[in-house]
Amino acid sequence: MTAQRGVRGVAGAAGAVAALLAGVSGVAAGGSFIGGLTTVSTIGTTVPANGDVNPYGIVVVQRDAGRLHKGDVLVSNFNDAKNLQGTGTTIVELNPGTGALTVFAHIDRDDVRDCPGGVGLTTALGILQGQWVIVGSLPTRDGTAATAQAGCLIILNRWGHVVETLDGNGINGPWDLTTTDRGDDSYVFVSNVLNGTKAANGAVVNRGTVERLVLDTRDVS
Repeated sequence: MTAQRGVRGVAGAAGAVAALLAGVSGVAAGGSFIGGLTTVSTIGTTVPANGDVNPYGIVVVQRDAGRLHKGDVLVSNFNDAKNLQGTGTTIVELNPGTGALTVFAHIDRDDVRDCPGGVGLTTALGILQGQWVIVGSLPTRDGTAATAQAGCLIILNRWGHVVETLDGNGINGPWDLTTTDRGDDSYVFVSNVLNGTKAANGAVVNRGTVERLVLDTRDVS
């Protein structure tokens, strides 16, 4: 993967969001699409051997590639074994049929030296072109918002190895994301929470941003 990128502000994302909303308007008109789902089943634990907890990001693997197995569920952990937020370092892979858990990636500070603040994996988790895993990092030193750093986006290959980090240029506490692939490119829309959103404690703010990144994600392996 080559990390050719273009970053634009929330205005650039507005058109895409409008298109998505138009596509789901029929569902909204007919009521909740999960209203009929009443059975809760426990699949298995998302806690790996190092004790990371607080599962945040979740994405279903769509095809086999390396250590990614179709139908498995990837989960990013936000907290460490001490339950400190912004200190989780693992992405686990859960088989929904057997409940078996494996560690897809354990990311340490040396893997992301260019990431401001280090590692604290968020709910921003996706898979590009079926083989590149992208995850947000909003790291803290002690689990509090007071020590939160700008963080970065971390890209891993199909084997769970870090191949790229993306920081700066509007990335400031990447909290969540959504993606779409078009040809050799992947479009990533990332929401930030350190541009006034987190500090507002639920109040409306005008400084929150959604960044659009265009990545060249062709298979060069």
